[in-house]
Amino acid sequence: MKRELIIEKFGPGHAVIVLDREKIVDLFIDPPPNANFYSPNTFIEAKIQRRISKRGGYFVQLPNGSNGFLKSNSVYNEGEAVVLLSKVFFDEDKPQNFTDKLKIKSKYYILNLGESGFSFSRKISKNFNRNILIPVLQEKIRNHKSIFIICRSRIADINFEESIEELEKILSHYNSVMNSILKKKIYCDGQAKRSALDRYVVEKYSVIEEHGIFERLGLWDKISELSKRKIYISKGSYLILEQTSAFFAIDVNSGKNLNIGAEELNLVACSEICRIIKVLGIGGKIIIDFLPCSRSKKKLIYEFIVRFFLDDIPKNKIWGWTNGGSFELERERDKSPLKLLLWDN
Repeated sequence: MKRELIIEKFGPGHAVIVLDREKIVDLFIDPPPNANFYSPNTFIEAKIQRRISKRGGYFVQLPNGSNGFLKSNSVYNEGEAVVLLSKVFFDEDKPQNFTDKLKIKSKYYILNLGESGFSFSRKISKNFNRNILIPVLQEKIRNHKSIFIICRSRIADINFEESIEELEKILSHYNSVMNSILKKKIYCDGQAKRSALDRYVVEKYSVIEEHGIFERLGLWDKISELSKRKIYISKGSYLILEQTSAFFAIDVNSGKNLNIGAEELNLVACSEICRIIKVLGIGGKIIIDFLPCSRSKKKLIYEFIVRFFLDDIPKNKIWGWTNGGSFELERERDKSPLKLLLWDN
């Protein structure tokens, strides 16, 4: 089984494709250099404009001159400078959302800013000896009084020396973020590469980082295919993808393929739909219109979708089949739409 993680410099950040036997199974792209929005998890210093109590937050002025929206219960004064973290931008007609709950993540640690202390993930192995790491964490907290260190479950996969090295790395990154905000009012080093390397066990992949490799391997063309409204899945059968203001619709069509039954095509489409939702980071309410099928096949489809998204990092809810015969789920948005990321490429 050939698995590849291919990294290409793109704009101020990177574009990253995860391939499994030459098929795209995940995709991460930072915004282009002339985008009017910020990459997710970009730290910026914004100015409070006015409170919108009915929406539970504030309009803020961003470093690039545009307006954003901060959803927060904290009390701020008009004109006050506040450090914020950008969230996924997905709607051109709305301001980008931000949060004042600041975090820095690595594969082994999470730093919550503005707090003090440390903890261990509840998923961490019971065999992991926490006591050897606790004195080090206590020392770091004394030197950094405004951070809360969370040790992720993966910390159990490395030895003590490596865990200390990784802790030093994320604390160094924290210092870089703070210094950049102090001098430039912004810290943005791209999130795509960081997210991909954090999400995947790189030892199981052939990692290739090379200038121009997307063009050389025709990967930009493959990515462009994913951005189309119609995506072919099996000998003339296809999916129609449509983003409305209220939900994302996916329609399964047999097309000219008369050699495949509706129930068989639904199962083929189900696998492809789950892959596309993950690769494109489709979020919000998702409605899938499968071809009519039996109750037993509906159960298979439901079980497949539940298993597929069981370890999904974005939060999701699988609602299942409606009385009208459609399939519904809801998923947290974790990526900006491709049309916003590729329009200048």
